[in-house]
Amino acid sequence: MTDRIAEASPRFLARMAAVLGVLEGVASVNGQLRIPERLVVNTDAAATAANILGNESLFRLGLALWVLAVAFNSARTVLLYVLFRPVGRIAALLMAFFGLVAICTPTTWRSGSASWRLGSGSSCSA
Repeated sequence: MTDRIAEASPRFLARMAAVLGVLEGVASVNGQLRIPERLVVNTDAAATAANILGNESLFRLGLALWVLAVAFNSARTVLLYVLFRPVGRIAALLMAFFGLVAICTPTTWRSGSASWRLGSGSSCSA
């Protein structure tokens, strides 16, 4: 599969990266912002739990969109690496490194955010 990607034209790779960027943006906004703001009550863990239990399918949709956003961003990073590889190996590796950091940072934050949102009584706003 990597050979097929490497054989594709740079214009096609750039367009696919742009499409993946748009898909990632839509999935990220809905999965990380719009859906959780309907469910999470910052000052009341019991109300948040009741909202999640009352809207379980919406909660699952939000998680699925968040996972899709990570997948789209990962695929876009691979495409951009292949696209920038002819420019220079170091430039392509730097781009891939920062792309992976951009993928891992919100993922790590997200996995730990539920504990401080639901576990503490204080209201924390980002």
